[in-house]
Amino acid sequence: MSVDSVGGVAPPIEEEAALVKRAKAGDTSVWSDWHDQCYPLLYRYAYSRLNKHEDAEDVASQVFLEAIKAIGRYRYSGRPILAWFYGIARHLVSRRRREAGKTAPIADVEQLSIHPAPHDEDVILSNILVRTAMERLKPEHRELLTLRFLLDLSAREVAALLGKKEAAIYSLQVRALGALRREIPDDSWHFL
Repeated sequence: MSVDSVGGVAPPIEEEAALVKRAKAGDTSVWSDWHDQCYPLLYRYAYSRLNKHEDAEDVASQVFLEAIKAIGRYRYSGRPILAWFYGIARHLVSRRRREAGKTAPIADVEQLSIHPAPHDEDVILSNILVRTAMERLKPEHRELLTLRFLLDLSAREVAALLGKKEAAIYSLQVRALGALRREIPDDSWHFL
């Protein structure tokens, strides 16, 4: 599996099916590789939704604990294993947010960015504008924009994670960006 900290491509189905079989047999090297390759993406996803480093670390780690417990029931369907991990992460994040009894603000875009922007007033203001606008989006739009632009996954990778066709991801992306644009005041676009 070749997923790195900025996204990547899942291995061929036969290869990943063999890895799942080895993981079910208790091969710790498979789990170690999956952890090394997927943890950064799972952490960044959790942080984007929880906005707390400690909570994001807990969720990203908990994903692997839950996966190890459930691997015996897992049936490989040809979707990347990261899709399964991501589904577990979504559930854990939702539960944590529900238990907190509030909606955590979306994370600082700059902290999630692969290439952090310089610190100046315009960048800070644009981060605040985008973060605030993202909180007002429908969950489906917020999720897609987080995966595509904060986690820097390709449309193909997002499609695999969400179990949708790539064309559907492009359509959803257009709608999500349109909704985001409507949430940002017209007089603020010069900051972005």
